[in-house]
Amino acid sequence: MRYTTFLASVSAVGLVLTVLASPAPAQATKIPKISTRSFAGGSAKLIVTGSFQINADVLVNTKAAFGDGEMTWLQFGDSGSAAPNVLVTVSPDEIGITVGVGKKIATIGADMCTGKMDVTATAVTGQYICRGVTSHDPAVTKLGKVDIDIRFTAKS
Repeated sequence: MRYTTFLASVSAVGLVLTVLASPAPAQATKIPKISTRSFAGGSAKLIVTGSFQINADVLVNTKAAFGDGEMTWLQFGDSGSAAPNVLVTVSPDEIGITVGVGKKIATIGADMCTGKMDVTATAVTGQYICRGVTSHDPAVTKLGKVDIDIRFTAKS
């Protein structure tokens, strides 16, 4: 009898731990399917605070933003340029966000952020807030941290 009670207690604790350890469906980043397309307009409102700062509206780079049906690159501004820029990549497995200004850069997966992306036949829109993102500035010998707030629309 004692052994049965003990096993029931262990099973109950195991069930509770399994439920608590499992991510809730709302925590999973929804990765939308984006059809093959080019982007003719749009912009991103980018706010970065922390070890470097950006507060800018950045136009979509119509030559660099496109989707091939499998992978999509939403390029706002020119990567690596002295002006603020952001790249949102969408693959079947993840959404990546890279922000930069000059040589200062920060990259994170959207699964580490709050927000979402919506896709229609004519646009891709999204907003993400990412806290405590590791950043790099080659002029400084140590890594920094930034917070990122991005809202974007890319029109096809």
